[in-house]
Amino acid sequence: MPTPRAWQKWLILAAALLLISTACAQPPGGSEELRKEVQGLKAEVQALKEKLAQVEARQQTMLDLLKHPGAAPEAAAPPAPPGGPATLTVSQLLTEKDRYLGARVTVKGEAGPVLMHHKSLMLKAPEGMVEVSLAALPDQKLVQRLTSAPLDAPLTVTGVVALPPKVGGAKLQITAEAVEF
Repeated sequence: MPTPRAWQKWLILAAALLLISTACAQPPGGSEELRKEVQGLKAEVQALKEKLAQVEARQQTMLDLLKHPGAAPEAAAPPAPPGGPATLTVSQLLTEKDRYLGARVTVKGEAGPVLMHHKSLMLKAPEGMVEVSLAALPDQKLVQRLTSAPLDAPLTVTGVVALPPKVGGAKLQITAEAVEF
């Protein structure tokens, strides 16, 4: 038969194990919160993977254009992002420029300064300006009208969005394929 001293040791050991097990137990709902957080992180990882795939596709397109400089830029430009509006404002384009970079868009906005020697004009908004390159337009009479006459009405430009050259104050550049006014 165990001695009273041995019983005390067993009771102290049992009490210590009980305290440790209750301290390690998770509060109710803790695992549910953790599960929701893991699901949120998985969704973020998936979104980042999609964005990375888009960036890699754009890089491959740029590499292909560098390898074949005679290829038409229209064939290399990806389609407009799905779910995007049919006609954007200059403000929308500037606020979501990463989304539309490299995409074909239709933008409507007020005409700003015209750069005759660059064959381009600016579309302006409170957020900044977008340069519209007119050099790729097939109708040279239209280019001459746009660069020589004052433009009082808003313009609707369809073209591919790119980063501008370091010269000028534009935040984006659109290579125009069509211009309506």
